[in-house]
Amino acid sequence: MGLETVFPDFARLEAEGFPGIACRKPTVMIATTERAGSTHLCASMHAAGLPFTPIEIFNPRGPAQQGAAQHGVTTFASYIPGLASTPGDLFMFKASWLDFAPLATRACDLFPRLRVLYLDRRNIAAQAVSLYRAMTENVWHRRTAQPRRGENPPGDFDLGRTMRLLDRLEADKRAWERWFGAAKITPVRLTYESFEDDISVALRQLNDAFGLALASDIGPDSGFARLADATSADWTLRVQKRLLNMS
Repeated sequence: MGLETVFPDFARLEAEGFPGIACRKPTVMIATTERAGSTHLCASMHAAGLPFTPIEIFNPRGPAQQGAAQHGVTTFASYIPGLASTPGDLFMFKASWLDFAPLATRACDLFPRLRVLYLDRRNIAAQAVSLYRAMTENVWHRRTAQPRRGENPPGDFDLGRTMRLLDRLEADKRAWERWFGAAKITPVRLTYESFEDDISVALRQLNDAFGLALASDIGPDSGFARLADATSADWTLRVQKRLLNMS
């Protein structure tokens, strides 16, 4: 499933190299992998003063349709230029490698004033566990006002499946790094671990890097809270042991 399911002209334009199509507004792409904190970060930026919440504009599983509806367009040829009408002096969106890959070679043409924030998570074992739990429990996020989930979720931990998810995350991280080099882009780097306890750290870094004017003292209820618990910690340790045994 790709953007051709959202925009009837996408396949043709992709084959032609997207001629003449561009968003000429200064743009920041949040390049990321799953379970690296992008939802919390984007919600917090909006709460701190960004006039919109960055979304996955190339994700055909919902967000691309949302973006097209917001801009009142039905074609990819109108979608990309229309992004420049987003409020504010800067357009910002987020992207996973899965959705970005078909556009990677043309991204700098589509966004000629592109800068990149690379949002990563250093603890890939915890990241893989987080992804495994989200997929198996269908709990992807928790607002700060919502109750925590139970620490003993149903079902047994599948170490093999979690290791396969870890391999996928590693592949996506390598793909991003290769693209940075090929596109001659030096991204601003931000890690989940740097702001998981204090989002103001990330907001200050974004202000400094991109000339934003976000408030860095927003309240703790303005975004999303961590889902990790004792079960996550135990499973992460099991993954780390497997990684050590494989080294």
